[in-house]
Amino acid sequence: MIHTQWRSEHLKRTIIPYIFILPFLSSYILFFIYPAFYSLILSFYRYRGYGKATFIGLANYINLINYGTMWRTLGNTFFYFIGSFIPVTLAAFTTAMLVRSKPVRNFQNIYKPIIFLPQVCAVVASSLCFKIIFGERVGVFSQILGTPIPFLSETSLMRWSVVALITWRAIGWYFIIYLSGLTTISEDILEAATIDGTNSLQTTWYITIPLMKPIFMLAFITNAIGSLKIYIEPNLLLASNYDPPMQAAPYINIILNSMQGGQFGMACAAGWVLVLVIFLLTLVQLRIFKDNNQ
Repeated sequence: MIHTQWRSEHLKRTIIPYIFILPFLSSYILFFIYPAFYSLILSFYRYRGYGKATFIGLANYINLINYGTMWRTLGNTFFYFIGSFIPVTLAAFTTAMLVRSKPVRNFQNIYKPIIFLPQVCAVVASSLCFKIIFGERVGVFSQILGTPIPFLSETSLMRWSVVALITWRAIGWYFIIYLSGLTTISEDILEAATIDGTNSLQTTWYITIPLMKPIFMLAFITNAIGSLKIYIEPNLLLASNYDPPMQAAPYINIILNSMQGGQFGMACAAGWVLVLVIFLLTLVQLRIFKDNNQ
């Protein structure tokens, strides 16, 4: 009797948690797992969104590899990632260190909302505001300097305008991540380092940064995934009629243009190429941090 009751209680404790998360699991499988695997299968077919799908094997992937526009847009996307990666990291971490420092720590409730405000702003609104700021004829910089500056039309400048927008929006988000990581570092460790005679720069370099490596890894991987999936910023900031110039178009445009052209198999193949690129980049970052920790 006791054994039966124990098994009943054990069974309840095992099953009940899964019952509570069943709605999430169901929606996750229905709206993510199933579409993902279906798109992988569809990437080996020629399909216009209706009618019969024709199996063509690796033809979609081969066409993508031979498609010069794919490499150009992928290069633009990597430019946005690399161009914003360093300034976002330096600005966000430095700002978090300053807010965490003793002179301004008592005013965190004032600084944190202000720094995080760009992240709260809608992406569309932010892009349109930057389009006004970087406008060639009536833009803010052009008016201040008294001469038209082709930020949004010159090839050498238009991509940097997108980087400026990405950096401005991302600093607040990664500031919160780094600030959360700094709160996990014990004050006793920092005080012990100060007693041993280290200055602020030495404490940051030899103690704070090594202890923050897991947070840096999280931020770097999140930044890479978000940057490689960028779409709204360059399309709204640089588009004059429909799409931005090919010299600045992001990779996601390949997927959407393929879908609009009725090439759903090609769109799925392009999506899985992006998944592979993100996966490989994540492995590289994990390997770098693993080597640094050894």
